[in-house]
Amino acid sequence: MSKKLTPTFNINIPKILTDTEDIIRLFFKDYKRGTQGDFFIDQAITFESDLVISVIKTDFSGESQEFTDTQQFLYVKGSLDYLKYLKRFAKNALYRVLKSLTGKILPWGSVTGVRPTRLAYELKESGIEENNIESILQKDFDIFPSKSRILNQILKAQEGIYTVDKNAVNLYVNVPVCTTRCSYCSFISSELKRCQNLLDKYSELVSQEIKYCLELLQSQNKYIRTVYIGGGTPTSLDIMQLDKILSVIPKNTLEFTVEAGRPDTITKEKLDLLASHNVTRISINPQTFSDKVLKAIGREHSTQDVIEAYNLTKQNYNFVINMDLIAGLPEDDFDGFKDTINKTLVLRPDNITVHTLALKNGSVLKQQDYNNLVLIDDMVDFAYNRITQSGYTPYYLYRQKNMLGNLENTGYCLPNKQCINNIDTMEESISVIACGAGAISKCLFGGGRIERSPNVKHIDEYISRFDEMLKRKSDLFQI
Repeated sequence: MSKKLTPTFNINIPKILTDTEDIIRLFFKDYKRGTQGDFFIDQAITFESDLVISVIKTDFSGESQEFTDTQQFLYVKGSLDYLKYLKRFAKNALYRVLKSLTGKILPWGSVTGVRPTRLAYELKESGIEENNIESILQKDFDIFPSKSRILNQILKAQEGIYTVDKNAVNLYVNVPVCTTRCSYCSFISSELKRCQNLLDKYSELVSQEIKYCLELLQSQNKYIRTVYIGGGTPTSLDIMQLDKILSVIPKNTLEFTVEAGRPDTITKEKLDLLASHNVTRISINPQTFSDKVLKAIGREHSTQDVIEAYNLTKQNYNFVINMDLIAGLPEDDFDGFKDTINKTLVLRPDNITVHTLALKNGSVLKQQDYNNLVLIDDMVDFAYNRITQSGYTPYYLYRQKNMLGNLENTGYCLPNKQCINNIDTMEESISVIACGAGAISKCLFGGGRIERSPNVKHIDEYISRFDEMLKRKSDLFQI
């Protein structure tokens, strides 16, 4: 099958077009709605009594073919469950047909969402026993046994941490600044040298926004469960700017994380500052332990810089430390990635997050049409086996669009070192009030309803429209 083949796709229920198109793109990544393809796929969903029927017609092989799938369907039209399960039926039926036609096998089967753990939780909450969840995921959604096993492990690792609390809110603060921009990055982040003149004002306004949010939540008898300062690289700020933000953070939360991902931003002075403000967790992110790969992605530090920053932190402070790694980077190969995993395990950080490279819109790699699929499955499988054999447990997982190999990002931890914020965020179980440019607040209302309110993305725009950002928070949390 030529990867350049693209279909013209139609379905008779417009409300589920976007979701079924996600399945089309799993098999034909260049598919675009509204363009004339090399062949057609038409899917018609009909109802008869308590049955829902999918009929798929296509001329993929040069001859017209028809496939029919039928399932019992007892959901009331207009309900949230009706639309959810209709989408699921249509996607599964389409997936089975395209798998048969193309011979392409995908590790996550017909699951296209960001949070496959939600599917596992749904099965668990419906009363299905844990030892049956894996088999259902494999049978109904064609998920590989290795992936369904990870989901089951994650549910167990989240026991006692995962919660739904309508009075709890996580505070997220965004500092969209880095010393350089990586070739895979699409985040709205600014290189330090390009925005340095704005950062005094930015840090002052962010501190004001945090104070406003805390007062807003207090007026509603809500409390801050965890704090996460991310980006970007928050430690790109200078001491005074960083202190201005840290000084207004509440001190009695379950967890306080600051991303210090770039080792070239980590100094003893900044680590002392973080410790003095009761920060409990930080990230030091190698991404790779290959200097060749670091140079290829646009990093200006070396692997030795990572080791020195890690040792400085580990030997002198009490922080829980996370390290991020990425599979599939330019100039990397299987042996190089194995070396990265092994060197990380020698350091033995409390958390290791293994990302699969995602080709994000707006990134340099996406513009270059980068597509390194060489042994990407083997890299991710090796990481899982080697890390879990070393005493770590997978405790959260999420997926993104355009990930190499249609794979996943997985967070691993040593015993009792789970990041609460990561679990809350990935499971969308706790509301988030978010400050700073590009930050997105989320308010959970129960029954699956989530309302979102984004801040503007760019630092200069955030500064000029600051009052509007405050009003957006007030409007969201006073609905």
